[in-house]
Amino acid sequence: MTPAKLNIVAIAAIAIEKQIADLEKQRARFKTELIAEAASRPEEHQPTEGGGKSWAVKNSNGDIVRVTFPGRALKSSISGEGKSIEKIRAAAGNFFTRLFKQAPKYIPVEKFRDEAEALLGGAAGRKLIRLCEAKSQPRVSFEIKDARNAN
Repeated sequence: MTPAKLNIVAIAAIAIEKQIADLEKQRARFKTELIAEAASRPEEHQPTEGGGKSWAVKNSNGDIVRVTFPGRALKSSISGEGKSIEKIRAAAGNFFTRLFKQAPKYIPVEKFRDEAEALLGGAAGRKLIRLCEAKSQPRVSFEIKDARNAN
């Protein structure tokens, strides 16, 4: 590649990189607006499999924007020391060793939520589950209809 050609390619690449950065900022602003709009329309939310909620809007092209508010996620592990594990041990009561594996931290068992509610019952089970959850952030996804493949 000649120095002149290299300069042209570098200038073009940098211009594209700047456009991408600008578009990413614009997309982030739109996502923030969409999350706010979805949050303001709770009556339009649909439940998701993971205990969260989802809201969608379709444009005139058939494309869909979906905002998902995930359910609270179980913590992947819990420290074996400190106030948190003491509260969890107390909430789980005699079922602690059945609900957690030590490795060397405590990890909720598979189907933890179901097991905790079945073993501890309503309010006690929900209390334990809440102690083992972490807040999840909303996500925005796009389903773009490809006009080239439309029938």
